Amino acid sequence: MHPLHSFFYPQVIAVIGASDRYGSAGRTVFGQLLANLTASRIVPVNVNHKTIGGMKTYANLTEMAQEIIADIVIVILSADKIASIVREANKLNIKNIIIINDLEQPTPTIRNKLERAADIAQKAQMRLLTVPTFGVMNLFLQQNSTCAYIGQSVSIGDCLQHYAKGRGVQFSRFITLNPQKNDTISTGQIIDFVASESKNKAILVQINTLDNTRELISALTAAARHHTVFVLNTLPESNAENLLNQALERNHIFCVSTFTEFLTAAKLFHTHVSAQGRRIGIVSNTPQISALTLKSLPQMGLILAQPNTATQRGLVKFLPNKAAVTNPLYLPTDTVPSLFQAACEAFLQDEQIDAVCLIYVGTNISDSHCVAQIVGQLQTRYPRKPLLLTWLGSADNPEIQALFNQNKNLHFRQPENALDALVQLNRYREHRHTHQQNNPFYDYRAATQAATLWHEQLASPITDNANKPNPSQFFNVLDDALDGLQKHLRPLLPVSKSMMTQVFDALKLQPTKKSTDTECVMTWAHQPLFGQLITLTAHDKTVSLLPPLTPLILNNALNQLDLPHLIWQDWFLDAAEVLFRLPEITQLQVALHHDVKKGICGNDLKIQILHDTHWQNENVFTPYPFEYEEILTLKNGTTATIRPIRPEDATLITQHVAQLSERSRQMRFASQSAQLSPNLLVRLSQPDYQREFALLVHDEALRPLAMANYTADADRQSCEFGISLIDEMQGQGLGAILMTRLITRARQQGFVAMRAEILSENYPMQKLALKMGFTLAKHENDSTMIAANLIL
Repeated sequence: MHPLHSFFYPQVIAVIGASDRYGSAGRTVFGQLLANLTASRIVPVNVNHKTIGGMKTYANLTEMAQEIIADIVIVILSADKIASIVREANKLNIKNIIIINDLEQPTPTIRNKLERAADIAQKAQMRLLTVPTFGVMNLFLQQNSTCAYIGQSVSIGDCLQHYAKGRGVQFSRFITLNPQKNDTISTGQIIDFVASESKNKAILVQINTLDNTRELISALTAAARHHTVFVLNTLPESNAENLLNQALERNHIFCVSTFTEFLTAAKLFHTHVSAQGRRIGIVSNTPQISALTLKSLPQMGLILAQPNTATQRGLVKFLPNKAAVTNPLYLPTDTVPSLFQAACEAFLQDEQIDAVCLIYVGTNISDSHCVAQIVGQLQTRYPRKPLLLTWLGSADNPEIQALFNQNKNLHFRQPENALDALVQLNRYREHRHTHQQNNPFYDYRAATQAATLWHEQLASPITDNANKPNPSQFFNVLDDALDGLQKHLRPLLPVSKSMMTQVFDALKLQPTKKSTDTECVMTWAHQPLFGQLITLTAHDKTVSLLPPLTPLILNNALNQLDLPHLIWQDWFLDAAEVLFRLPEITQLQVALHHDVKKGICGNDLKIQILHDTHWQNENVFTPYPFEYEEILTLKNGTTATIRPIRPEDATLITQHVAQLSERSRQMRFASQSAQLSPNLLVRLSQPDYQREFALLVHDEALRPLAMANYTADADRQSCEFGISLIDEMQGQGLGAILMTRLITRARQQGFVAMRAEILSENYPMQKLALKMGFTLAKHENDSTMIAANLIL
């Protein structure tokens, strides 16, 4: 069960600040909770009233606790009273609190009071969430739908709700938050919970505040693996908006750029329609409007399909005067309704047409209704192709709209909107294909050694006391080639030559004197909400990148900066790896250029060293767990490296699976195929170290010997593991070594249980599981499987 289950499924709700006063937030919230039948009991708490709404009212939680204990407390009071209520709730062992706050930008005074209450909740391990009045009224409401909405704006939520109501669109959950910095429940945790509910297949998310960026990205990544997820980024600051978009794109999370696209996404989710391509067939009884629609196709990237021969022969039999079959297919205004159905169905059956758009006008209400009814039913018979219905002028009326809503048809009031919907469907289809891209292999061993050496040098004392660096200050290493840029980085004390040597050796830089031929400036600095950033500036262009870098991400950046890959790629990958492995390096800036004889050269290096590394917890992506890197000697004398998997290891993972025997592949992947599916390869090579863990073992020649991983279950309380070894590594003790590290990491991440489903004939794996303390039992639903479970 998910940790937030009790929060969203309360039996008893206490409403502190409930009221009978007309127009008050207390009356609005209390009345709506009662109307929605939110819980078995909804209890008003107000020190100034004996009854509210005819119900007994308690002065405080302590008085209420003498008769009944609340599962959750909703507070509708001024900010200065919230901290004391949180303390009282904690004494009564009430662990769930909702604070009503309608201010999107609270004043500093109010913010301090909210943060004080959140700090108390944090120390008491209470769940505290801030929502607006609009949000709490829908927070617990559930409807019969497979699409959920989670947003952070009252105005956007209200518009979406109004849009959905007019089109018969429902949401399984409609959650509007007003997240504050120290709330103990983050937006990411809410997304996790909604994704864990089995009924939800699609999630719409709107973001305008970052309360915990790492948790948000991790939750969206996990949700997008099993659900259709659309994100609308409305962060007010452009740099933050761009960085969030970068993080979302990197983790293959689909973003929409306009509110119109967001509204259209709600309609698309409701109808469960998907796209197969960009070839469109148009049926219309208005040539003039169709001609205008055709002009929009090229700029939208859509293609006017060519009906196949069978379609043309079939339709000729029905068309008046045996007219030629064309696309768009024009039918007279007085055409009988059944002919519209026949024409649309013929196009839907045509394999050369990916979507069908019907543009209909007419003043005959009876015919309009009949066409809408019989054509609308085609979508259920051909669910794999979008049927886009556009009723115009007098043909469009409330009865037609209601009919389309009932049939869950994609209907629009302008043809261009229908085309936009098809474009969006195809963008998502193409996005799903890009999800299967994998990074090429890159060997970071040289960068690892350089970072390790530099770390040891930074930890050792510097004997040159006169020039000993002050860790709270910036150090100027070379001449000031970038005069006037970032003057605050200039140091107060000179730096010893030993420090200068350390920097250039670690980064594989050749020092040069003051130069004017700078090709690129690299900056490593901390940015609030996102952690460390690598910023590259070249040719008057700037690109900011979230570490750790990968070859694909860096290649895109080099293309934007017009820098040659052959010269710069390896150096940037190694330099970024060194910096990411050294949290002591909080800021660094260097001017770079390439010399044909010397390689990459640098000057005007500025650096800040701080040994307090708590800032790394703010990085968007969970730091690569370097501490699990290890070189070990196996029983047969083989020297092997064990390390966490990174995206560049997709090639090694593919090689490892190919080297397994057919039986080993069957035991691990329930398939004898020597090739992993693209989606599975992405999952294995791109673990989210916020909630997952994966290890790879290879020899000195980079030959993969074994791999192991676990992934979090939907409830975030348990995880499922898997291990595979090439046959010659069986009996070398490697399986136990990998399992020990998986178990250790899982405990560190807070999992309470680890499990696996093992084939009944996989006796070596069952033996290893027993050795590691697992209990084995027959699988409840599959007689060919054994369920292995370990309480952590």
